[in-house]
Amino acid sequence: MATASEQRACTTFLVLWALISGVKVLIAAYLPLFVDEAFYWQEGQHLAPAYSDLPGLTAWLTRLGVELVGNHRLGVRLPFLLLGALLPWMVVNITTRWFGARAGWQAGAFTLLMPLSATLGILAVPDVPMAIAAVLCLDAGARLLRNVDAGAVLLLALGLLVGALSHYRFIGVIVVGFIALLLLPEGRRMLRDARVWVAIAWGSWRGCRCWRGTWTTRMPD
Repeated sequence: MATASEQRACTTFLVLWALISGVKVLIAAYLPLFVDEAFYWQEGQHLAPAYSDLPGLTAWLTRLGVELVGNHRLGVRLPFLLLGALLPWMVVNITTRWFGARAGWQAGAFTLLMPLSATLGILAVPDVPMAIAAVLCLDAGARLLRNVDAGAVLLLALGLLVGALSHYRFIGVIVVGFIALLLLPEGRRMLRDARVWVAIAWGSWRGCRCWRGTWTTRMPD
């Protein structure tokens, strides 16, 4: 049974999440597309593995939103709004697993109150899937530090794939994560497992292919 403090923390999170999500939808529906968003929308009209400025995921998401709800601002931004709304729930899930339900709801509420994460998804930009990828890798890394299993390895591979498809800047997340693992005894133990290297190698390979596409693919006329 949930304690009174857990119920209060849950209620606070749900109210904040509903209010902030509603405000984000209203802003996204009326705020004009800015230059980068319009460029990604235009790229999404010509589906390709990668484009002249970044890998394909951002353009694919704009195309998905347009196909689902129509060729307008909210359509372009809808997938990003959904991913932005998902992020606090991911934080709740991760924190609850390690520190309990009350801490999980509180962490989710703080995520909603932080300016960058609170506004995530209003704009159709690669930062949104890249943030999701970073949290996936964080979750996988924490699980792998405790025990290397197939589920955590697959989660790491998924996070690396999403990050690689989002933007070449995601390499910063990979470098920082790798350094952190080298500094931890549990991290060095984890890196001795071949399954972890398979996930890292696969994600890096996919990233190299996508980033190479940004140098060789031209924007359609």
